[in-house]
Amino acid sequence: MEIKIISLSLIFFSIIITVWGIYMIHMYPGKVAKQRKHPQLRAIEVTAVMGLIIFPLWILALIWAHSNAIVGKLYNKGDFSSDEQEADTPEPPVVSSEKKAKKEKTNNTE
Repeated sequence: MEIKIISLSLIFFSIIITVWGIYMIHMYPGKVAKQRKHPQLRAIEVTAVMGLIIFPLWILALIWAHSNAIVGKLYNKGDFSSDEQEADTPEPPVVSSEKKAKKEKTNNTE
């Protein structure tokens, strides 16, 4: 009787671990998209979950998460307007107010 209880508990444990593993693998594209700050994070997550039913969708979501492609918007690098180009340029580093005050003092004394 004790052997049956142990074997049943091992079977249930292995089922739970398998389901958890499948869930974690199918959530991986969403984690990648979140780390890369992909603009279509929710769409990638949904596609990855739909990959539970249709596996090629999971592969598509993984590729999509690793790419910078934005589905539904086709563009070339030269097609940006001036506003979008300005948004893509990095901003200069912010200087704290203490550093500004020190620079002003040194400029005023000279």
